[in-house]
Amino acid sequence: MSFFVRILRNTGWRPVASYFFLFAVFIGLAKLYNLNLISLWFFVTVSFLISLVLAWISYSSLINPLTEVTAIAQSVANENFEQYIPTFPQNEIGDLARAIGCMAKRLNTTTDQLGAERGRLRAMVGSMSDGVIIMDSWGRVILLNPVVEKLFRITNEASKGKNIIRVIRDHNLEKMLHESLETGKSIKKKIQLSAPDRRIFLVHVIPTDVDGDNGEVVAILKNVTEKKKYEEMRSEFVANVSHELRTPLTSIRGFAETLLDGGYEDPANARKFLLIINKETERLSRLIDDLLRLSKIEQEGFVPNLEAFPIQDLLRLTADIMRAKAAENNLVIALDAPDILPHVYADPDMIRQVLLNLIDNGINYTPAGGTIRISAGIELDHMKIDVQDNGIGIPPENIARLFERFYRVDKARSRELGGTGLGLSIVKHIVEAHKGGLQVESKVGKGSTFSVLLPLGGNARRDNGDEQNEN
Repeated sequence: MSFFVRILRNTGWRPVASYFFLFAVFIGLAKLYNLNLISLWFFVTVSFLISLVLAWISYSSLINPLTEVTAIAQSVANENFEQYIPTFPQNEIGDLARAIGCMAKRLNTTTDQLGAERGRLRAMVGSMSDGVIIMDSWGRVILLNPVVEKLFRITNEASKGKNIIRVIRDHNLEKMLHESLETGKSIKKKIQLSAPDRRIFLVHVIPTDVDGDNGEVVAILKNVTEKKKYEEMRSEFVANVSHELRTPLTSIRGFAETLLDGGYEDPANARKFLLIINKETERLSRLIDDLLRLSKIEQEGFVPNLEAFPIQDLLRLTADIMRAKAAENNLVIALDAPDILPHVYADPDMIRQVLLNLIDNGINYTPAGGTIRISAGIELDHMKIDVQDNGIGIPPENIARLFERFYRVDKARSRELGGTGLGLSIVKHIVEAHKGGLQVESKVGKGSTFSVLLPLGGNARRDNGDEQNEN
């Protein structure tokens, strides 16, 4: 009984009543035929019509709704989650259609949420300063962020779906990624990638699905090339400072011990030793002063005390200061600058230090009888100051490293003259702090020219521009 009640509920009472009515008509026709009250052709014709009516009832109540539900399901499968769901009768087919409609709404909501999450993820990955690579369990690239695209000169779209070794041709990185996939553990270490340029990266590989078989791995690449370079420079700087400090201290200690052991009893030798100690002390003092000066200039946020001032006065003052030392070495300092020049916009004390260091450098490396020539003039909206000597010159291969701290072309000569190895480095940092320029031209055996470009004062720039317009 319950079986028939369920059929009646699922199909509705109208189709069932129609089936019984047609069945009763068919039974009645069969009785009339058995009683020879109707002919065979009439019986067959009426039976055929009844079959058509039964087929139409079946189609309209079962087949047509199932076809519509199938079309709706296929549309939802094609991600058309806003598919219109027509009204169906309260039966199993109607329940199926309504379930599909409810599922489509939920899928639509879930898809929107996933789209928003994906957008946030892409924005977050795209804004990261580190490189990000996402790889699937088959070793294929899923995502590269813009940092990786720029570092390795590739594109995310062109790399998607390709094996990681075809995208970033480095077996060390590939090994890290696959090892993390196989073990399900995070891996973090420094590796050197050679393509397209040699760089050092701190790579952190993280698996996303530790227990599953369809996991992915995320690799975060932090470019530590500059940091490594700075660490090496710092280590080299500390080693150089230690060496430069140890040399005069060793000399001072040695001669002091000699004096304490009785050397003071010989006045001639005692005076000689004291002169050497005094010389080494002066050198040590200059080294410490240069280190403090360089440290001050290199401090973050350092700003020179800028002001507009006449450069010709500073050139004369600096030349006069250095003439005594030049005369001791049988050298001449020549000043070749107009009496009237536009003002420069700079820190006078620092520019004075630049000129003193460059002139002192020229004196130290120019043989007796030579000339140190100082000139100034306007070039490309800047004041150009040249310090030229006709000394021993600088080999071309040494020019690139000339402004490094403690770098010396002729180490023995520099130490003999009491140089600290920091003079040109100080010059470079001061000029950079003024947003100026520094140029070097040199030929071995003929001499060197150091050129400093400084910004002009505001009024001087306008006056210079007006003169160019008038011309």
